[in-house]
Amino acid sequence: MSLWLSKEELVELTGYKRAVRQKLALGQMGLKFRSRPLDGFPLVDRWQFEGEIVRPRGQMWRQESNWNAMNGSPSATTRMLGRK
Repeated sequence: MSLWLSKEELVELTGYKRAVRQKLALGQMGLKFRSRPLDGFPLVDRWQFEGEIVRPRGQMWRQESNWNAMNGSPSATTRMLGRK
C-alpha cells in the first residue's frame, strides 16, 4: 500500500481527473497535499483518511449504584458527626 492516494482514489475523492482541478478541490476540502515536481500530480498523504484503532486498556467495569446516597440517607460523615 502506498503512502499517497492513487490516481483512481483522487478521482473518486475530488470528482476530477485533471491535476489542476484536483488541487483546487483538495484546497477547498482543507486537505494537505504536495505537488509532484515532475508532472504536478497532487500527493495526498493517506494518513489523513486512515485513523488508528484505539482499544481500551484493561477491563471496563461499571460501579454499582449507591442507593443510600440517592435516597436521602445520611452519609457516613454525617453519621460520624452525629447529625441527621
